[in-house]
Amino acid sequence: MRTVFTKSLSAASANSIATSQSGTIGTALTLNGSAVTAGVATIDTASATNSAIGRRVLITTTSADATNGVVWVVVGTNASGATITDSFNGVNAGTVNSNLDFVTVTSITPTAGSSGTTATQAGTSANGSSSWLSLNWRGFSPMNIGIAVELVSGTATYSIEYTYDDPNLLQAGTAFPLPFTSLVTAALVAASSTKDGNLLSPAVAIRLTISAGTGVLRCRIVEAGTG
Repeated sequence: MRTVFTKSLSAASANSIATSQSGTIGTALTLNGSAVTAGVATIDTASATNSAIGRRVLITTTSADATNGVVWVVVGTNASGATITDSFNGVNAGTVNSNLDFVTVTSITPTAGSSGTTATQAGTSANGSSSWLSLNWRGFSPMNIGIAVELVSGTATYSIEYTYDDPNLLQAGTAFPLPFTSLVTAALVAASSTKDGNLLSPAVAIRLTISAGTGVLRCRIVEAGTG
């Protein structure tokens, strides 16, 4: 199996989804940032050469969200157009990223806390990942996975990540696949130029994660072995 895809991120913005406002527990924020049209924030769109890539939603607050037990709930869609929901704990006077990658955001709501939030804004972080690519871990023995990431233009920092979870069939109580990088060739972790390598362990799925920059990356993955 051979897979090739191209990805890039637009510049991060701390308030492109919701500008600074006072939040109330149980009430969704007003989505009024520069990425919002008709109440929906569009973080990325596909082009002729670049499929849409989700981004982590960034929440910034000056209040004691962690102390007050605030849980943020973000609803939107992923790169496949499916509706996704992510819940994550707030922090005290700082920033926190969502766990999932969103292409669009339709609501952000502070829940579960004992106090409202103050001067909250929402936008996008510098992090974004491609969709998980499922591997044929049952069909190849041994499993051999070659990976090349080409920096086509601009600058970007990226890593190849893998997971032992099935992204399409998560176990009960698991909200998202748990990513790892330790068994990927070191050259493909926190890299910033064209590199190649391999994954040295059987895995269920693999993805490209961009952690900085807006450069264009082209990822090539070849999976082989004895069927």
